[in-house]
Amino acid sequence: MSNLLPKDQSFSEMMKKSKLAMPFSDFEERTIALIYKENALKSSTSKYKRLAILFFIMGTGLGFTVTYFLSLPKASIAGIPSDTILLVCRVSYILLILTQLNAILKLFSKARDYHIT
Repeated sequence: MSNLLPKDQSFSEMMKKSKLAMPFSDFEERTIALIYKENALKSSTSKYKRLAILFFIMGTGLGFTVTYFLSLPKASIAGIPSDTILLVCRVSYILLILTQLNAILKLFSKARDYHIT
């Protein structure tokens, strides 16, 4: 037992020497505040992500509906044949879908790279 006592004493002395000094007095408070701020930011961005996806799906559905109803009449509108109007609507619809899909993908890729400093 006498062998264990000096080892325990040397271990406790090493542990006393290994204490780290805090860089400044309110280090813990700043760290906790930063964690809370990041958590609040993540929850607000996740809300906006859900809304972005919801409105993207709603807009896509509305676009499908509009292009379907534009394809039904075969009469000209303001002297322009309905096939031409339908083609213009479909091309603009596809361009809008691609740009919005690109924006949503950027939103999700930026969320992984975003950090508060």
